[in-house]
Amino acid sequence: MAFLDFFGTPEELRWFAIIFFGSLIPATGIAGILHRRNPLPLPGQRGYDFVVLGLGLWCMTGLLIDVWAHTNGEVDDSFFTKWHAVWYSGATAYSAFILFALWRLAEAPPKITPSGLWGFATNVPKGYGASVAGIAIFGFSGFADMLWHSFFGIEGGLDILLSPSHLGLLIGLILTVMAPVFSGWQDPLSGKDGLTSQLVLIFGLVAAWVPILLITGQWDIFQLEIADYCYLGNNCGPGYEDSLAIGVVASMVPTTIATGLILTFARRWTPAPGAMLVLFLFWGMSNYAMENLDTSYIYYGFIIGILVEILSHFFLRKHRPIAFAITLPIVMLGTKMLAAVTTVSQGSQWVITAHGEVFIQPYGWTIHATSGSIIISCVMCALLAAAMHPPVVPDGPNMVDEDTGE
Repeated sequence: MAFLDFFGTPEELRWFAIIFFGSLIPATGIAGILHRRNPLPLPGQRGYDFVVLGLGLWCMTGLLIDVWAHTNGEVDDSFFTKWHAVWYSGATAYSAFILFALWRLAEAPPKITPSGLWGFATNVPKGYGASVAGIAIFGFSGFADMLWHSFFGIEGGLDILLSPSHLGLLIGLILTVMAPVFSGWQDPLSGKDGLTSQLVLIFGLVAAWVPILLITGQWDIFQLEIADYCYLGNNCGPGYEDSLAIGVVASMVPTTIATGLILTFARRWTPAPGAMLVLFLFWGMSNYAMENLDTSYIYYGFIIGILVEILSHFFLRKHRPIAFAITLPIVMLGTKMLAAVTTVSQGSQWVITAHGEVFIQPYGWTIHATSGSIIISCVMCALLAAAMHPPVVPDGPNMVDEDTGE
């Protein structure tokens, strides 16, 4: 009993077991029955993507529930929480389905030995290597996280993001949930049949975005309170320079990340009508779960998604990534700024002149900084787009030969 107490109270262990095994055992049984009647779909077969999508949603829902529990003080010093049970059961089901499919694709049943498993992991179909590595990293980090919590307790605040075991979990999770993107990249028919064929790809992209949101939340203007970076107004905290520095960095981080993820998608697929709306709805729902169920994030996702759909129509579908990258920050930060206007209390001055400068709402920055914070984000995103989608080098007599360097 003393040994069990090291990992948590009997009540915690009981609830973990009920949720973890109570969800996995029925799911495994149902999968086994279905497989005996008609083999479960393999990569590239009809239905495979939707099974991956469903299991992936189970995994990511568990992660968001666990994040909510951390941010609302619903966890104690044990690894074996009911919140972890939902997340880890989903991750186990998702990983097991992919590994089972790859196992069936192997030319011969791999031997259950270190060398046999290594041979299996290093000879998976093209596009699955990173995800298999992610599953291994996630599994190892999950075990390490159990020991870490047991020895050092549950993290709080920024420590949650810097815990070595949590960083390993997030890296492994990103690689694992992007399996549909990695494998689809190699399939010439992937994502060609409209929005339905791109749903699992969009999920892979957003599921990778969620851990990034967790890591960068302290530098994300959508997750920070306005009091963290405003200068003039109710409850504004630090001085002007500090407020502005926080606000500018927090403007660049989410827009640059969004640009990078979307242009990665657009480098391989042409977004179908509705793809960007679904992407940002997922993004809004993820923020909603992470930020104390604040419904404003659902509205952010919907409004920004509609506007980015328009940008996608004019720029991404016409292969103009730099133009898209320049306008995306305007849409995202402009929407955030307009929403912040509603927080300005009645009777507040919209324009204040002090020290020879003009400060304007909603953030109370100077007019230079208010406009410049958006412009610098546009510049950063444009540079990223230029690096990801460089101009094609023309053929000609003065071109450098890549092989000889002459």
